[in-house]
Amino acid sequence: MTGTGLVEHNGGRLFFRTAGRGEALVFVHGFTLDSRLWSRQFEHFRSGFRVVAYDCRGFGRSSVPTGPYSPADDLRSVLDHLGIARAHLVGLSMGGRIAVDFATAHRGRVGSLCLIGSDVGGYRFSFDWDPPGGTLGEMRAAWLAGAVFDGVRATPELLRSVREMVMDYSGFHWRAHDPREPDRDAVHLLHRITARTLVVVGENDLPDFHAVAGLLADRIPRAGLTVVPGAGHLLPLERAGTCNGLIARHLAGSADGSRPPRPRST
Repeated sequence: MTGTGLVEHNGGRLFFRTAGRGEALVFVHGFTLDSRLWSRQFEHFRSGFRVVAYDCRGFGRSSVPTGPYSPADDLRSVLDHLGIARAHLVGLSMGGRIAVDFATAHRGRVGSLCLIGSDVGGYRFSFDWDPPGGTLGEMRAAWLAGAVFDGVRATPELLRSVREMVMDYSGFHWRAHDPREPDRDAVHLLHRITARTLVVVGENDLPDFHAVAGLLADRIPRAGLTVVPGAGHLLPLERAGTCNGLIARHLAGSADGSRPPRPRST
């Protein structure tokens, strides 16, 4: 199947796009963003993989939550709809948390994990994810001024693409009660993950994301850590070529069964 579509699941609609053939490679975006985050990775890997990128519930072209839901179960529904029994998962930030939750619940369905600037259920961040402001416009402006976007701020084209995604974000999770089911306490379940895992964090990313990267690399049995010099939080945009290379090498290692990389910078 090539093109776009909607998955009807648990009272909502999940938008996806897919292309290519071969092993499934699924991209999961970060908070306030959507599947457009992965446009360069989608085009790069579609010649060798069956690539899938989707909008999580409440983001992009997917519907906002109307009742209890699980982001990891939404991911499962997308895979089931597309007939994918096993996939390589790549997640950024919130998308990494979703991929980890899925991997702890469905170990046999994960070929490998690539977790970039990842969150993880059970970790308490030192900052508030809800930006200040009395209106949605003010909250969007405050969010865009945050440090997670510092790495794209100097490049007008990249900042414009981020702003478009944030402006298309409904603001649901800031302004309404989120009926999401409680997160798995995944930080204490990481030892259950059997998939070969690459943990990536930008050198200039926020300290919390470095702390999470360390936890993931230490506690996932087959994990390696890579720190990208000079990069911030949005590696798929800031350093698309580097990001593609890291993912490609990781996927090649997953195919030949080699050990994960030792902690290093690149």
